[in-house]
Amino acid sequence: MSLFLGIIVLSCDSKPKQVEGDIPQYVSATLPVERFQQKLDSAKNAVVLDVRTPEELEGGYIKGAINIDFNAKGFREKMERLDRDATYFVYCASGKRSRKAADMMEGMGFKRVYDLEGGFTDWDSKGLPSLRPPH
Repeated sequence: MSLFLGIIVLSCDSKPKQVEGDIPQYVSATLPVERFQQKLDSAKNAVVLDVRTPEELEGGYIKGAINIDFNAKGFREKMERLDRDATYFVYCASGKRSRKAADMMEGMGFKRVYDLEGGFTDWDSKGLPSLRPPH
């Protein structure tokens, strides 16, 4: 029985490659409450995405938020229908689900996704503007 050992040689070009035209910027970041609000206030084409359950919405939500429950069946399919060129501000109750949603969105090709560190809990504790659903 013979043993064959192969060597793979990888070459590296020391010169960076030139790319013509605009290179799209992809941003996915977790921001503290104050920075999240600043970015949201100055963003164009912004979409606020609340990934909490309908029951959690009863405690309040950020004005203009679209609710798509991260735990609900069909979450990914609903995300597929969203505009990948918009700037998304994603939050949940504490920041865990929204980070997972932001990571998913980045993998799906969304260009700008900001996740709220500490979630709605931190937003609300700072006394930032929120709405309560009518009863």
